[in-house]
Amino acid sequence: MVLAADVFVSVYLLMLIEVAIMSGSVGELTQLPLLKGVSPTTLQSVIETAKRRYLPKRGVMLSSEDLSQRLFVLLEGQIKVLRPSVGGDESLQQRLGEGDVFCLVSMVSGAHCGSYGESMEACTLLSWPHRVFIELMEKDRSLHVNVLNLLAQQVEVERHKRCLSQCSNVGAKVAGYLLYLDETRCCRSESIDVRPITLSAQELGMARETMSRTFSAFERSGIVQCCRGLVKIHDHERLQMIADGMECECGCGAEQRKALSS
Repeated sequence: MVLAADVFVSVYLLMLIEVAIMSGSVGELTQLPLLKGVSPTTLQSVIETAKRRYLPKRGVMLSSEDLSQRLFVLLEGQIKVLRPSVGGDESLQQRLGEGDVFCLVSMVSGAHCGSYGESMEACTLLSWPHRVFIELMEKDRSLHVNVLNLLAQQVEVERHKRCLSQCSNVGAKVAGYLLYLDETRCCRSESIDVRPITLSAQELGMARETMSRTFSAFERSGIVQCCRGLVKIHDHERLQMIADGMECECGCGAEQRKALSS
């Protein structure tokens, strides 16, 4: 009788833990653009078919097979998506934060993903097999539209990054990058987080030292304030002029305008 009672208690505790996990998933998932406006039935199916995965520390890998076969949502932490180059080096493809959905292109196109993921800190993810999520999309038009909207946003991000990477002027490239991050972040009162600077520099195809020197030049000119990878813009107009090539990061364009006005 004692053994049976112990088994019952153990099963009951497991059920409570499962309910708590699922309740947490509901709260987190309903805040995601991916699930905006979906029916309660679809939301329940999304939760039931999701696989929760915890990456306990920095440096845990997500293989290219994982990224080719499953759709992921990052609930907590940061992940970088890398692609090996011909010479054996790695190129940064994406830097992902909380709430980001990734591997949409692989799901829609069915193509194999040549990239792999690496955790930058402890992370919590939810994922679904492509086939399962596509079936959910076919049953719920809102979910289908949300996926298309997210794909369109990702295409726009890649287009903007490509334009920045083709810019030969370092100051204009960094200024455009800061303005883009400022436009796309959720809270306008917060500083722009470019940590780690090494990855931000990789996104623009430059060395970390080059980006740090450019931030310092902006700060000396009174355009931004920098503190440990957090950047606060003080002069949007001048930053936009640098991005447009009408002023350099040392502020000589501002001096010329002042001389002309006087």
